[in-house]
Amino acid sequence: MGEESSIQTKTEIEPTSITVLMVLAFVLLSMVSQVFVTRTLTVLTAADSIAASHSWFSDTGSAPFAPPDLARISISTVFDGALSLPEHCEESGASDTFNQPDRPEFVKALYATGWTAGIPSRLESLAKIIRSTELNAMVIEIKDDTGAISYESSVPLAREIGAGVRKIRDIASVLAFLQQEGIYPIARLVVFKDPKLARSRTQTAVRDSRGAIFNDSQGLAWTDPRAREVWEYNLEIAKEAALLGFREIQFDYVRFPDDHGLTRINNTDSKGRTRADVIAEFLEYARAELEPYGVVVTADIFGIVCSAETDMGIGQVLEKLAPHVDYLAPMVYPSHYRRGEYGIPDPNGSPGETVRRSVSRALERLGALGSSARLIPWLQDFSLGRDYGEAEVRAQIDALLDLGIREFMLWNPNNVYTESALESLSETESSHPHPSAEAWLAIEDRTVAPYCANPRVRL
Repeated sequence: MGEESSIQTKTEIEPTSITVLMVLAFVLLSMVSQVFVTRTLTVLTAADSIAASHSWFSDTGSAPFAPPDLARISISTVFDGALSLPEHCEESGASDTFNQPDRPEFVKALYATGWTAGIPSRLESLAKIIRSTELNAMVIEIKDDTGAISYESSVPLAREIGAGVRKIRDIASVLAFLQQEGIYPIARLVVFKDPKLARSRTQTAVRDSRGAIFNDSQGLAWTDPRAREVWEYNLEIAKEAALLGFREIQFDYVRFPDDHGLTRINNTDSKGRTRADVIAEFLEYARAELEPYGVVVTADIFGIVCSAETDMGIGQVLEKLAPHVDYLAPMVYPSHYRRGEYGIPDPNGSPGETVRRSVSRALERLGALGSSARLIPWLQDFSLGRDYGEAEVRAQIDALLDLGIREFMLWNPNNVYTESALESLSETESSHPHPSAEAWLAIEDRTVAPYCANPRVRL
């Protein structure tokens, strides 16, 4: 009885053990595969993205646009600890940053948060405005002032600190959609206001005079612009954005906190560098690092920087920043100027004149410097202290035109824009300078391999 039971038990246990071992092996294989997959970023063109992720496109499950008749073209880059370009890109060297066949002659953009870009109906509504007006570009927030990245990033440190929040479920599909629509994609990357990194890596945080982690008026911590780890982290995100297909990297909050208490301490570091020196050095380094990726580099600056004679404690001095960027983007929101600025009793009530006087001062200073940096001002399309509508928004655009500037970006934190303030497509002299995806693919005369010049496409 005992032997019989033993034999019976043995014959029952053997297949069970084999099953367990098979399950364990499968789990182990799955874990290894998952590690490889999470370290692999696949960027798809429109045709690939539509086939792979149809659930992204609309609330009802139907696509808001018809896919273009393109050959299936894809690019896959494995991040082995750090982002890098393929060997042939490094060998060929960088092209001029404006050697972008898909870049409009004059960029005119509106801004979209990560949440907006991640909701198909909202994204389509903004694309509709761009299609029917003089606009031709969209600034998408890829990292905000809480340190949150709008998509699931493959940057190791971002994954480690949980920075990705998936506001955008499928960033490749969003970029494919913009490409098909002929909308030039710009990535807005908040740099030094990053409480997530500051709290996760306390050695990178800005400190007050007591040595405690500084919190701004919103209770948010900042990273120290002097910390090289902060530089590298943000540039890894910027490089990833370039590989995803963003054609321009726009650095925002590229400054020290604007806190009166902080501005009175630590103006210079142990190397004798001022705040303005540090910000300039970051941009110089950033531009050099991003040069092989063929992206345009832009820095957002306070509007008052156009005329300020000091760095105001935040490290932004126009003459120091200009040599290291392609564009400076002053936020010349009339509501942000104090009464009497530029001799204007109520700047918020005189949007055209406020923009004209501020930007003209910046043009004078850039001219004196002999700088090649261009201006692409942020304009106010929101109400603060005064209702803003068609007349107020148009007055700002016209002020730029009077100065010979045909590029601008519209800011509204809720991404609700005054379409009537914009020229309709039929009224625009040059119409849309949007090249189609087919037009881009047809261009043969490139000084750099296509993969380097436009990360979305590898022929």
